[in-house]
Amino acid sequence: MAFDQFRGRMLSPETTAESTDASISQVHRWISAGKITAVKLGYRMTRIDGDSLADFLTSRLAVARAPRGKAAKNLNGGIPAHA
Repeated sequence: MAFDQFRGRMLSPETTAESTDASISQVHRWISAGKITAVKLGYRMTRIDGDSLADFLTSRLAVARAPRGKAAKNLNGGIPAHA
């Protein structure tokens, strides 16, 4: 699988952000939303479960997202979807 390098590891939010091309604040939002599992080990020391991260990233690949913005307008021939 594409994200097997994360499995069996505990990662810092900084390492996770670098590895996934996300910001550190985005990683913290994933933790707050319960999308990935993390453990608070002490003051300013959080570790993310690599298995949970790999599962989350794999699930994001499988979900097709509807186009938004300019792409949605071009898809509908310039007609807004709600009209």
